[in-house]
Amino acid sequence: MVKKLCKYWGAVVFIFLSATAGAQDYSGWRLYHAEGDMVLTSRGSRTIYKSGSSEFAGTLLRSQDMVQTASGRAEIQLIPEDPLAAAGTYTVLKLEDNTSLLVDSLGGDGPSLELLYGRIRVVEGSSSRTIRIRTGNSACILRDSDAAVDYVTRPGIPQPALEVHCFNGQGGELIPVSQPGTADMASLPIRSGETLRLEYRIPFSHVERKPLDQEVLSYWIASPFTASAPLAVPATELYRALPLQQTGAEPVPALPMPPDQARRIKNGTIIAGLAFIGAGVGLQSISTFGGGDEDLRDRFLYGAYGSLGLGALFLLSAVLYNPR
Repeated sequence: MVKKLCKYWGAVVFIFLSATAGAQDYSGWRLYHAEGDMVLTSRGSRTIYKSGSSEFAGTLLRSQDMVQTASGRAEIQLIPEDPLAAAGTYTVLKLEDNTSLLVDSLGGDGPSLELLYGRIRVVEGSSSRTIRIRTGNSACILRDSDAAVDYVTRPGIPQPALEVHCFNGQGGELIPVSQPGTADMASLPIRSGETLRLEYRIPFSHVERKPLDQEVLSYWIASPFTASAPLAVPATELYRALPLQQTGAEPVPALPMPPDQARRIKNGTIIAGLAFIGAGVGLQSISTFGGGDEDLRDRFLYGAYGSLGLGALFLLSAVLYNPR
């Protein structure tokens, strides 16, 4: 009887510990799409998925798992522990090429990730409005936002620089972690429509804030979310226009570059105008300083006026022709 009781109690304790361990391992993230080569490191074991493989589909990432992309990209979604109870939209995250992302467990302040290197884009859903992303000596907190985080090196600078591009939403804050021998830095607000750049140049830190660059926006427009996530996702489309600023003004559309054909037309018109003017000046010189028949010189003189007029007309057309 005592042995049976011990077995029962042992089974109960085992089930409790297993459930506790499972809860600790649960990270909330699921890998649902990848293209190109990818490496998944879980509990010290590395699995390489070659381009075109679908064996990873639906993989539930555990705490301290690491996803690394080589020449490809990957997409993950933050899902609840019970997908049947899902309601609203759920955060999606995209990893660009040459990116290493460490998945942390769900904490009291929301999900946490560590970007070791590379570029990611985070679009937060209604079910989770705060995400913490650690990069090097900083912590980036995003709240109900659509933002991209870059942590890559620049030519001539070995230490990666951190850039946070907020496309839409509430924004958040960037918390630089002080280093030994340096003063504590105040948190920096992340605002919609802006780029915040932080670069450590020991013993100094360089911080730059600027309007959202159209080049960055174009990069992420060309790299959208491409697959169907397991659960409902927020709006992930980006448009070639700056997000609404704090003033509430309408978005300002970006002007496209003038096409090559339009530039050739404008340059050709200028060249033609200069050529006619040059010809007119030459005819006037012959008429004024040249010898010969007077009637012929008059013809050169009147022809020069016509050539000068055509040249002026071409130049005026070039001035008025301003392609977008």
